[in-house]
Amino acid sequence: MSFYFLSNICFYISEFNIIEKYLSNIGTSFNKKNKVLKGVGDDASVISLQKNLIISTDTSVEGVHFPKGIKPEYAAYRACVTALSDLAAMGSHPLAFQLSLSTRENNHKFFSSFKKGLIDFSNDYKVGLTGGDLVRGQYQVSVTVIGKQHSKILHRNNSSVGDILCLSGQLGNGLLGMQNFKKFKRKNNVSSAYLKPKALIDYGKTIADFASSAIDISDGFIQDLGHLSKASNLGFELSSSSIPYNSNLSLKQCLNCGDDYQLIFTVPKKNIQSLTKKMRKKKFQIYQVGTSIKTKNIFLDGKITLLNKGYKHF
Repeated sequence: MSFYFLSNICFYISEFNIIEKYLSNIGTSFNKKNKVLKGVGDDASVISLQKNLIISTDTSVEGVHFPKGIKPEYAAYRACVTALSDLAAMGSHPLAFQLSLSTRENNHKFFSSFKKGLIDFSNDYKVGLTGGDLVRGQYQVSVTVIGKQHSKILHRNNSSVGDILCLSGQLGNGLLGMQNFKKFKRKNNVSSAYLKPKALIDYGKTIADFASSAIDISDGFIQDLGHLSKASNLGFELSSSSIPYNSNLSLKQCLNCGDDYQLIFTVPKKNIQSLTKKMRKKKFQIYQVGTSIKTKNIFLDGKITLLNKGYKHF
């Protein structure tokens, strides 16, 4: 869809000037490669495809998903990555993104900073902004990402008993980054994990042909593993000694915190050696942290782990 505005809302800057100056021509150079035939400027965007579309939407609200006072640049970037991480979990290739922005701000400083976040995201993931919506209201950013099937589509419900549970990287960096940002109010080597997280698109595409199921853990390792468990109708046995986490935090904190945009996925035993070899060749990390089991619980070192932990949207 293209950008629309409520006509009875009075912005200090014309809504059409906002579109033209801050929300147009973002990533348009990627449109041809991604088969985007029409982006911002019409009633809807047009994408030409011969493969399955994969679509995901996430909404980030000030005071819930990002703190008050964060630069618009980082609010925009985080919101986009949050949505894109779901495409990574399904092993798909991103094509475009759309934005719905609600804000009471109406000034050059806000919109120029917000635009920078969109441009950085567009350049990092080679996708263009193809439309959206803008209204005056509580500050929140909704992003829809559009992707296509790369090889096999990864779902949550295809794991089998005996599959190896794998993790893409270290836990806790998002939490530590958030704590650092709240203390110092700026981007640095620590807070960047929270302010500008990474969606593991290439990683997801690499594991797709080997894994049986996958999910991103932006809401927390234990909580999202619970979703994987429920979807596949089985449980997991975890080994704490195999789980990589930031040593500045406790394992319990890292298992239950959100904002780690890592992937957890299951791999049939027959595929694990081939996948490990491929990941080593691509210089991707892979950690074998557990095994899927018939009992519908999650065990950590033999003890049942609570599933009601992690990030809460309500």
